[in-house]
Amino acid sequence: MPLLAPADRRILRELLTRGGAAEIGEISAATALDGEAVQMSLDTLHQSGIVAPVGSVPGLRGARWSLTQHGHEVGPSLIGNDLAQQHAGDATAQAADPAEGWGFPWRPPKPEAPLYATGLSRRARRVADRAVLSTAGPRRQRRRGGRLLVVLLLVAATIGVGIVAFGALRVTEITVSGISESAILRPDQVQGTVLEFTVDGGDLASAQLLLDGLPVSGVQRYDNSIVWPVPGLTEGTHVVTLDVDRRFFGTAQAAVSFTVDGTPPVVDLPQVFDPVPLGEPVVLAGPVEAGVSLQIGDQRVDTSTGSFSLTLDSPPGRPLPVVATDAAGNRTEFDIILPIGYPHTTGVHVSAAAWDHDGLRSGIVELIEQGRINTVQLDLKDESGRIGYTSDVPLARLSGAALDLFDLRTAIDELHGMGVRVIGRIVAFRDPVMTRYAVSNGDLDWVLQTPDGRALSAYGGFTNFNHPVIRQYNLDIAAEAAAAGIDDIMWDYMRRPEGNLNSMRIPGWNGDDPSPVIVSFLAEAGEMLRDAEVFHGVAVFGISSDRGEYIAQDIGAMSDHVDYVAPMVYPSHWGRGEHGVVHPEAQPYDITRASLADFQRVLAGTNTAVVPWLQDFTIRIDYGPDEVRAQIDAANDLGITDWLLWDAEVTYTNEGIPVSYR
Repeated sequence: MPLLAPADRRILRELLTRGGAAEIGEISAATALDGEAVQMSLDTLHQSGIVAPVGSVPGLRGARWSLTQHGHEVGPSLIGNDLAQQHAGDATAQAADPAEGWGFPWRPPKPEAPLYATGLSRRARRVADRAVLSTAGPRRQRRRGGRLLVVLLLVAATIGVGIVAFGALRVTEITVSGISESAILRPDQVQGTVLEFTVDGGDLASAQLLLDGLPVSGVQRYDNSIVWPVPGLTEGTHVVTLDVDRRFFGTAQAAVSFTVDGTPPVVDLPQVFDPVPLGEPVVLAGPVEAGVSLQIGDQRVDTSTGSFSLTLDSPPGRPLPVVATDAAGNRTEFDIILPIGYPHTTGVHVSAAAWDHDGLRSGIVELIEQGRINTVQLDLKDESGRIGYTSDVPLARLSGAALDLFDLRTAIDELHGMGVRVIGRIVAFRDPVMTRYAVSNGDLDWVLQTPDGRALSAYGGFTNFNHPVIRQYNLDIAAEAAAAGIDDIMWDYMRRPEGNLNSMRIPGWNGDDPSPVIVSFLAEAGEMLRDAEVFHGVAVFGISSDRGEYIAQDIGAMSDHVDYVAPMVYPSHWGRGEHGVVHPEAQPYDITRASLADFQRVLAGTNTAVVPWLQDFTIRIDYGPDEVRAQIDAANDLGITDWLLWDAEVTYTNEGIPVSYR
């Protein structure tokens, strides 16, 4: 038992007077000691196992201290007459040995009074004095024998206490469940978790639970367990500690440390890359938190060094999913898009019949030789559903769509020999030939229908873009062209007919906006054509930049799966006042610039090329070199140097096309 300084005794007396518990401020006021002195004395008493902190509510009240069971047992003896003087009227208290009645566990082995009990009562001092003044002789012999017996008893008691102490040290165990040591958890995994400390062999009544060194509220005791439903915690590392008194043998302690992490991992990859070359390897690399599980596409990527690197044989034809998961289970998911650097394109539309016509074909050759164009757009399947070249696609032969006007590989080789690229145009879903074939064979689900189940008459027949046979038919034509050496596939009529959706029925679709079905076809085609190293684009209505829902053309979604968008911004097709232009057909520069600026706005950040269709034909106002050049200049002034000219008759205004544009 340690010696007590006067200040320690005063504080111990104050706690006994108050029934065993008080706040530091209350003790300080009652003892006239400052708070720091009180805290120092309490720390001394705490080290002796006499007092223990019982916690506080941060910001609301001061620290509260309480006598332990041990303190209640030995405290009165340690303050001696200090306590007796407070009860002077109690004769029994004055006459009694202060060690009696308080469960003092042992008597001092020496005859003299111990230093910490100098304030004993007169009766106690007389007993002590008789023990000191005793003389020798037979009585001394008897006393010596008695002393020997006392020594033996004390040794036995000491050994017994040691055995008990050893047993207490050996059997006191605290087990923790609910959260594993060093666990890394998300906030939602921590909040509401029940943390349980099971105590075997300690004084559960003295148990104190601390979070990061501070007492916590909401602690519950059940039998030999301390249970704490964990509240929401801040991110970072936390330690929950349980201290349990072991009577005379200090405290037993158990702790569990864990980390709360609710921050998803960062993967340093842009969601849209700068354009990359078609068919060449691409390296994806960057820093990432060490230990994060990273998957790009269908490949797991090593992140053990805190960085990653993945080489793709070629850029994918679809958005590539990235999934990163950290140790807490936080996930970061996004798609990356690797757009293709589309080659500079200045070209003209050529129908299959025109290519088969010597005179019209010679006009195209002249444009090439003059250096005015570097691309020829050659029809593969046109608006009538006819396939101009000799096709071996089974459904093309069965339906009578193949016209066999020219050999595709020969035409491509000839154009390549002249140093130009070849775009194969496929009019996908406007298809009168296939509509008639489907109706005659009873395959009405191959075509769009009226509400009463008849084939829709719009454009002479519109096939069902939701039907797998129709989709595959168009993909087969594209694959055949890719095998023949085509450079590029452009899809046209990649939409539904304009008009109210309620006036048409799309077999297999639920009646909502079918834009996702159109996009899904482009995604399927894009993967196939990327594998074949063929460029891939889509022609769209001029109004689709801001009114695409009327024809199921979602430009933003389409751009994820194509290398370029080809908006048909023909001045003659705009109504007066569109884009703030009073008379679009008479103002080709103004309407072309305004409409293309809108497409640039919609496609900003996608790195998808814009290759507009421009007008080289006359409807109400004559179009010649000035009108053609005005449209080309308008596109160029916006930074768009790619374009295609349309004339259904395939007779172009050479003078309107500057040679420098090749």
